[in-house]
Amino acid sequence: MDFKILESELPLVRLGDKVEVSPFSIRDYTCEGRIIEINPVVDKNGMVQVKALTGNSQNQLYDGMNVKIRLQRSAGKQLVIPKEALVLRTNKKVVFTLKDGKAQWVYVQTGLENSTGYVVTEGLAEGDSVIYEGNINLAHEAPVIVK
Repeated sequence: MDFKILESELPLVRLGDKVEVSPFSIRDYTCEGRIIEINPVVDKNGMVQVKALTGNSQNQLYDGMNVKIRLQRSAGKQLVIPKEALVLRTNKKVVFTLKDGKAQWVYVQTGLENSTGYVVTEGLAEGDSVIYEGNINLAHEAPVIVK
């Protein structure tokens, strides 16, 4: 499997990192693989060529197929919240937590992100109850009922 990544993403990719490959033409099929080569040359468009080896045990992948590739790398122990939990208020990142039956407005700082979540670097602590549904129009200290 050959694919390209942005030059700015190069420090985030390492040999041996896990990849998940899903063809656009087959919705429920995914196979796993590992990065086996990173070409250190940046092309004129700011892209870097990467190669991954996949199992393809069910022979669902063919040369030239359009696929979605998801790179996975362990980032150690991090506090991660779902993307739906973060809202912007006056261009600041806010997460609502639940405390004593009321929503608490908490400013946060984020670090790495992926397609489903953000790493929170400041503002939240392990064990905080984060509200991630129905939080778009929520206000500070609004009563909340957990369903």
